[in-house]
Amino acid sequence: MPVNISYRFSFADGTQFQIDVDVQRNAAAGIEPAQQMVAELPEWTRLEFRQCPNCPLSAAGYSHCPTARDLVPTISAFAKIISYDEARVEVVMPGRVVSRQCQAQEALGSLVGVIMASSACPILGRMRGLALTHLPFASLEETLLRGVGAYLVRQLLQHKQGKAADWDLAGLKAHYADLEVLNRAFKRRVNAAVEQDAALNAVSTWGIVSSGVGFSIDDHLVDLDPFVFAAPT
Repeated sequence: MPVNISYRFSFADGTQFQIDVDVQRNAAAGIEPAQQMVAELPEWTRLEFRQCPNCPLSAAGYSHCPTARDLVPTISAFAKIISYDEARVEVVMPGRVVSRQCQAQEALGSLVGVIMASSACPILGRMRGLALTHLPFASLEETLLRGVGAYLVRQLLQHKQGKAADWDLAGLKAHYADLEVLNRAFKRRVNAAVEQDAALNAVSTWGIVSSGVGFSIDDHLVDLDPFVFAAPT
């Protein structure tokens, strides 16, 4: 069942964009094989174009990067937008609408995050559950709380099924280490597609947030204390 999130941008000069994201678009079908790729996809979306060094896919089976493919409409729409351009942004999700006046790069960072987390990339796609509960314009603390909380729920479910559980978050730390490598490479990929800097800065912003979460897991878990259930007295 589709879960649609729409980002609607309105700039002072009258320019408007709307990007619709079906968070479940890859949940059932998985990664499309190379023969199903459309020929008109731009060069920078080819799998081997500045491919992430930790990418588990090979060109023998996949011609294009699934995340790059998903980002084509957004990158194309915002290729000429400057990162500090102001916009009124409305995010329409099932059951709620969130609006904000902000710089283009801030809203694009949020949009790029939900597109990447719901892509068919084997690394990024692990976060589709977080995309289903997307929180636009999330702070580092909110991102950390959601990521750690979702990971621990997965461990609890595995524990109840009699499987090994990772209460020390080793797997989550490894995941964010993978994200750090991916973010650096993906920024280089997107750099080949943009004319201005908004889309590139959006990828960078998302990378900074996800890397910040990785670095913060041990050092800053205590900072989440005000946001979790109170300890029993």
